[in-house]
Amino acid sequence: MAREPQQRASQRSAAPASASKTKNRAAPGRDTDEFARLLQRGTVDVREQAQRGRKKRNPVVGKIALGLAVVSAAVDASAFAVFMGGDTDFAFGICFVVVFLTLIAAVLGFVAAVGSFGRWYGAIGVVVAFFANPVILIVLLVMVAPEVLTDMGGSAASGSTGL
Repeated sequence: MAREPQQRASQRSAAPASASKTKNRAAPGRDTDEFARLLQRGTVDVREQAQRGRKKRNPVVGKIALGLAVVSAAVDASAFAVFMGGDTDFAFGICFVVVFLTLIAAVLGFVAAVGSFGRWYGAIGVVVAFFANPVILIVLLVMVAPEVLTDMGGSAASGSTGL
């Protein structure tokens, strides 16, 4: 009877060494402590992995896109005011610049919306940049209210030929 507890103790001391060798053979390249913990718990906690993998991204790209789109809309409105004042060359120059500003704002907004860098800011920036584009505004005016364009051309032409 005295031998039985000694045999159990010797079996216990030999078992962990053989178990660790078996674990290393069974899962090469894995962290044995993590693997042993998962085996003991009998489950994998996916919430821990999701919290580790999820990073809070900075929404600055979306905010820049929205701000650039709003500035483009304001500059486009000033170009329209200059055009109504009669200086068409300067107004077309401003519109040329605004086309590129809206293009940059739309690309930044798309990157922000897809890449989670301020999704809502980016999405709203894309919409504002689309409608602030002078080419889109002219197409909308031609489709919706063509008489507005003929009145603009008519008033400028009648004012210059008043001899």
